[in-house]
Amino acid sequence: MAMLTVLQELGSSTGHISTRQLKHLSNLHRAERDKFWSTWQTIQTERRHEIVHAMVEMAEEDVSLNFQEIWLWLLQDTEPKIRIEALEGMWENIQPRALYQTISVLLHDSDTDVRAAAAISLSRFTYLVSLNELDADHSGLRKALMDTILDEQQPQDIRRRAIESIGYLADDSEVQNEIKRAYESGEQFLQESSLVAMGRSMRAEWLPTIERELESQSPALRYEAARAAGEMSEEAQVILAKVLPLVNDSDTEVALSAIWALGQIGGEMALRNLQRIRDTTDAARSQAATDALAEVSLEDGIL
Repeated sequence: MAMLTVLQELGSSTGHISTRQLKHLSNLHRAERDKFWSTWQTIQTERRHEIVHAMVEMAEEDVSLNFQEIWLWLLQDTEPKIRIEALEGMWENIQPRALYQTISVLLHDSDTDVRAAAAISLSRFTYLVSLNELDADHSGLRKALMDTILDEQQPQDIRRRAIESIGYLADDSEVQNEIKRAYESGEQFLQESSLVAMGRSMRAEWLPTIERELESQSPALRYEAARAAGEMSEEAQVILAKVLPLVNDSDTEVALSAIWALGQIGGEMALRNLQRIRDTTDAARSQAATDALAEVSLEDGIL
């Protein structure tokens, strides 16, 4: 069945979207863009969103489905929530076109939520830069993120997501200074994002700050501090005693974050506590501990 026939069929229907149908939209080539686009624009907005959402979900379940070309095209869709879905679908795409177009969305898109999603999406590229594994020319990546962070006229949600994404650049002193400035701003959302960036940098100098926020009155700050401790991996052994009480936190999300962190930090104490939590009657915490134990086992060679 031809791609256009399937697209027209999907667009004219309000029914279930099947994997069989979406397979005809997989592995499209750049040359097919104009044909796709002319038909795509005739589909009602809500139905377009339903199709894109189904594509994202099914591509996660079936690795044979490849919609990477379509995601790039949909960054031009008139509906913001479709552009956000496209950015989500691109998460594993590390090709130069994906990098450059995501930077363009961050700098030029008309919608704040879309630009924030683009800032989040760029984290995979800064991570690869930190590992010296990004093949694309990334000279514009740092500049785009830093310009966004430094421009205080930008919406805070965009700036905070840019701080999170740039956190992987651990050896960049200017970046680390901006993380510190965000934390010291007193703005809680910026502080939350600075904790994300601290964990991603894996710099020991941030451990005292992370340790302090593990006892914050704010559940959101406790959550991010626990996540940051986990990102620090074995470096966080020195603050493990402050992470442990959070597995019993009254806020379930904080507790689950702390349990995850134990799996990342590892060691005998973390292992014993995870085994204890696994055997409790709290289903969510028990499952989180089971998952975290798998991480400890792999790290410590227990398996």
